[in-house]
Amino acid sequence: MKEEFKYNFLDVGIIQTTLDAAIAWPKSSSVLKMNEDESKRILKEIKMGFYSFRQMPLDKRPKIILLPEFTLNDINEAYIVRLAKALGCLIISGKDFVTTYSADGQRFVENKAVVIIPENWPEVSHSYRVSKFYFGKFSFSNEELEAFRQKKYNPISYPHMYILDADRYGKIGIAICADFFDIERFVIYKGRIHHLFIVAHNKDINSFYFLAEAISRLVFCNVIICNTGFYGGSIGFSPYNQSYKRYIYKHEGNKLFTSQTISLPVRSLDEAQKKQDKNGLFKSSPPAYKQK
Repeated sequence: MKEEFKYNFLDVGIIQTTLDAAIAWPKSSSVLKMNEDESKRILKEIKMGFYSFRQMPLDKRPKIILLPEFTLNDINEAYIVRLAKALGCLIISGKDFVTTYSADGQRFVENKAVVIIPENWPEVSHSYRVSKFYFGKFSFSNEELEAFRQKKYNPISYPHMYILDADRYGKIGIAICADFFDIERFVIYKGRIHHLFIVAHNKDINSFYFLAEAISRLVFCNVIICNTGFYGGSIGFSPYNQSYKRYIYKHEGNKLFTSQTISLPVRSLDEAQKKQDKNGLFKSSPPAYKQK
């Protein structure tokens, strides 16, 4: 990341939808496919969130938008692609369960998220094309595994770890929900990223709060968790020296839809990672920390 192209802050939009898992994937159903009525309701919330961002001045619109785990089925993903083109924003969102069948009749399931990148990104302008790629979840929650067992699906895990090079906005680590508890992931990310984005559907929000602060200090990066509004618990944390600055964003309360834009430090954090924090804006880097 060249110094002359580095920006001071990265504006990130959070759309906290309120997907109800009990309605989306009822126990009475033998398949893991999102309920159509629930997917339509969630799409209305997504539209409201994007509408609020579109009303903002161009220079204030978020460069990246996060949506929670499980947010998009195939129909909603197609709509989101159109929104990404219209706003010129990079989008990271969880997908509905991806199910496949083998020749001998076995059923398999994956938990994935999608990254949608408009061709003109990071310029916030209309694009005619986007690039997409998907990344998968490695560690499933106990509730997921029980649902898979009851519906007779075999889970497929993805051990891959990704770092997005956002050029002037730094490097970004990405993960899905329970992978936030994967200690090995943070050993690899340490010294390599400026931001860590988690898309989640997790009711254990207090653990997420504590982990966000701990991982932010250990990996020495900004951490954002975009959790479902059904449980609440989205958070943005940065390892600032002054305590009142560290919680950049925190949204508590269940069954609450919200959309918000927050600003993450880029240039100043990069300088702190290089041990050039002359103004003491950030906490000391962890022992043996070195930017790689």
